[in-house]
Parts: sequence; C-alpha cells; structure tokens
Amino acid sequence: MIELLIMRHAKSDWSVGAADFQRPLNRRGERAAEQMATWLADQDLHPDRVLSSSAVRARTTAEAVVSACAVDSSAVNFDDELYLTDVATWMKFLAAQVHDRVLICGHNFGLDDLVEHLSSTPPPLSQSGKLMTTAAIAHLRFDCSWKDVSAGSGELVQLVRPRELADPQT
Repeated sequence: MIELLIMRHAKSDWSVGAADFQRPLNRRGERAAEQMATWLADQDLHPDRVLSSSAVRARTTAEAVVSACAVDSSAVNFDDELYLTDVATWMKFLAAQVHDRVLICGHNFGLDDLVEHLSSTPPPLSQSGKLMTTAAIAHLRFDCSWKDVSAGSGELVQLVRPRELADPQT
C-alpha cells in the first residue's frame, strides 16, 4: 500500500506586487500552512518524500510540512518543472517514486485535476464549490506500485481544508 498526500500551497500575498513565481504567503497563508502541517504530524501522516513546486508560495508551504513532520532534507525536492504543472507531469514524477508515503505541493488547476484523475470516487467540494482550496490536503491510498498508479486507482481517504479544522485564527 502506498499513500499520496496532495497539498495545494497556502494563500499567497497579492499585495506585494511580486512576479507570480516569487509571490510569498500572506499572514493567513502562513497560519494555514502551519495549521495543516501540524495536522499532518498529529495524524501521524509524516511523508517519506516531498515533491514541490519551487515557486515561493509552494516552497514555503512544503517547508512548513517538512519542519512539522521532521522530514529529512535529503527527501525533499523543489523542482521548477512542478510550477503550474499538469496531471501528466505529476504522473511522471509519481511513477519514479520508491517511498511509501509521498507529499506533493503545488498549484491549481493542476492539483484539482490530479485529485479528480486519481480518485476512484468523486472528491467532495467545499461549501463554496471548490475542490483544492488553499492549503487543502487530499489523502489517497493505492494498492499498487507508483509506476502502476493510474486514473481512478486511488482511494480518497480524506480531503481536509484549513477552514474545516478547529482553529479560529484561520
């Protein structure tokens, strides 16, 4: 059994006027990234491997998980190719994995598409009709190897969003 944690980057700060790739998290995003990272640690969902877009907002979100879950830095890969990428690219990266539990951190719409592509059941939408809201985590399980992961082969164990967790600061 292998597990995939799909995490969208936390809320970014549009007010800083930075180029898209360089846009940092805003204060709410920083809190949500920490909240979700702590939730992963509390649920004992420590990733063995982290793959993330190297964009600042995704990198910062992934680094919160790396810190909270004490992931060894050698198990973390920030890659420019994962910036605003599509399902095919995520699938290529996943097929090369050897670890039992992998966390990926990236952007929409690619992550919405990936969750829908991999899940054997339709994933639940938020109250506002969105799938992967900022800092959301989809947890999928597969009864196959990474190279055999395909459309509809994953069991969506849960999809958790920051607003659904009991934290009045987010």
